[in-house]
Amino acid sequence: MTAFEVLLNNFYESIEKSEPSPNSQPSNQNNSELFTIIRQFINISFFHGNNLSYNTVISELIKSAETSLRNSSHEEWSQVKFFFMENDLHIIKRDRAYLEVQNLKMKLDSTFS
Repeated sequence: MTAFEVLLNNFYESIEKSEPSPNSQPSNQNNSELFTIIRQFINISFFHGNNLSYNTVISELIKSAETSLRNSSHEEWSQVKFFFMENDLHIIKRDRAYLEVQNLKMKLDSTFS
């Protein structure tokens, strides 16, 4: 298990907490803004997740993503949540090989680009 996987699991938990309310109107924000935040989080977590000096940056990206998710449509939120669940990021798997983690990062990059 890598710091990257733990951070992705923490990010999944923030996705769950950030479900848009059914009565709220989604903002005119663009999917690309949310995906840009997610991509930044993925890159920093992958390359610097084990470096404690990046903790503040990672926390700020999570907060930004939570805000964007709350302001998104329920459909967009569901798509992001489903993608994380589909890749088993809602649980911490202890048996992923490093090559699998690298492939996961590439898959995340391609999905959120």
